[in-house]
Amino acid sequence: MNKVLTLLKTNTLTSIQDNGRFGYAHLGITQGGAADEYSFHWANKLLENPFSSPTIETSLGGFEAEFQQGSWFAVTGALDNVYLDDIKVSNWSRVWAKRGQRLSVRMPRSGLRNYIALPSGVKAPLHHGSTSTVAKDRLGGLHRDGQGLKAGDDLYCVTPSPTQFRQVSVSPQFVPDFAPSSIIQLRLLPGSQYSLFDQNATQTLYKTIYSVSSQSNKMGYQLTGTPITTPLQHLISEPIAHGAVQVPPSGHPIVMLCERQTIGGYHKLGTVARLDLAKLSQAKPGTKIQFIATDANSCLREYKNWLKFFQIKAP
Repeated sequence: MNKVLTLLKTNTLTSIQDNGRFGYAHLGITQGGAADEYSFHWANKLLENPFSSPTIETSLGGFEAEFQQGSWFAVTGALDNVYLDDIKVSNWSRVWAKRGQRLSVRMPRSGLRNYIALPSGVKAPLHHGSTSTVAKDRLGGLHRDGQGLKAGDDLYCVTPSPTQFRQVSVSPQFVPDFAPSSIIQLRLLPGSQYSLFDQNATQTLYKTIYSVSSQSNKMGYQLTGTPITTPLQHLISEPIAHGAVQVPPSGHPIVMLCERQTIGGYHKLGTVARLDLAKLSQAKPGTKIQFIATDANSCLREYKNWLKFFQIKAP
């Protein structure tokens, strides 16, 4: 391992993330990990890294670092905001940087989060089987206590030779469109509590164009729009799935994401299709959201094919 990057500038939303922690929900430890699973895996694929290799996740720009060694790198996620020595380079590409060059990730044109991958993954200590940083749980990250990355931090990785790879880019057909003018459609798989909602409530869900609230984060995306009438039945708190759509007494849905709490007692309409969560995690406040009905078989087939493409064993 060699020292490759020295961080010069970060924001509070800059951290080390891998695929997250699994098998610890009974201890109250959340999954955590990369919010945008799609961009995360593409960043690692560009560098031929092992599955779930740690990357740098940063949101809304504000990132700058200097290369201490020549190295390949890749940046995926939000668009048109990556610079090497103030010269714009392509997002969703594998790029070579020389020693002394400065990488900056600035405010994106569209999208919210970026993933910066280094060869073999960023070196960071494991905590419950993962390097992922979860600030609210004080777990993981370079400093082991849930702190994000900060100016002055040094990052280590394996440094391949300039000739080991060639510069490539992801085909445009696989690069998501994060244009803020478009409405993001979220496919909903109805859950066991869906039938507890009356017909008017479910019709409201599908007819309403929701907006992403400014209160949204990696725990969950809160949506504003026409309220949904919640069932009267009392529920016992139960585990919360990734992508679960909770409806609190306010009637405004919350889509639970990777840093969600492990249990909850609000009524749940169902779960958003796994790959749609990546699109949602790139949505800024004010982005328009619409739910559409779907079925489990088609979503499972799509997700398995996607994992096969990345040579990841399906769950």
